[in-house]
Amino acid sequence: MERLEKEKAIEHLQKRYEHKKFETEEPILDIGGGEGIFLESQDIKKATIIDATTEKNKKYLYIHADISKKLPLINKKFKTIFITETLEHLKNPLYLLAQVYDLLEDDGTCYISVPYTEIGPEHHHVCRWTKKELLNQTAKLGFISKVIQKRRRFFGFGFWIPHCWLVLSLKKRTNNTNKKNIENYKLDLK
Repeated sequence: MERLEKEKAIEHLQKRYEHKKFETEEPILDIGGGEGIFLESQDIKKATIIDATTEKNKKYLYIHADISKKLPLINKKFKTIFITETLEHLKNPLYLLAQVYDLLEDDGTCYISVPYTEIGPEHHHVCRWTKKELLNQTAKLGFISKVIQKRRRFFGFGFWIPHCWLVLSLKKRTNNTNKKNIENYKLDLK
């Protein structure tokens, strides 16, 4: 990508995600991150990118892989994982998210951004959800999901155009959930 094109892409992503300052902790992983444009837009200096791209950003470490298949074995977990504007291009995005669960630290956060309205049959996205479906499916995978940003397709249009883009924060459900249930029901399991 040419320098001017890259600068415009970074500026575009900064505007797109301006309402959210991502809370990041290292180590950071970007799945499907391509040339690292999103990471640069968030001023992230050190990260690993999993992607099959041949155009690599020298700032980041790369693991070459087809993210629609089983990911390569990685012997570490990540505090922050990004999957932005990627899942809607995969025929089975839940397979990737199931693998992400195993790559995420127990107290880590995975951020995903996805479209969630019908775009039309000729569009290049192969996967679509409603907000309810997305929250339900991520919960089934073991995540506690929270919508942290909604965005309209066309910036500046009125309230009559529905939101079409979600950014979610995913955290692992841990055993603490059972502890809270035990406390809530005053069960004595000794």
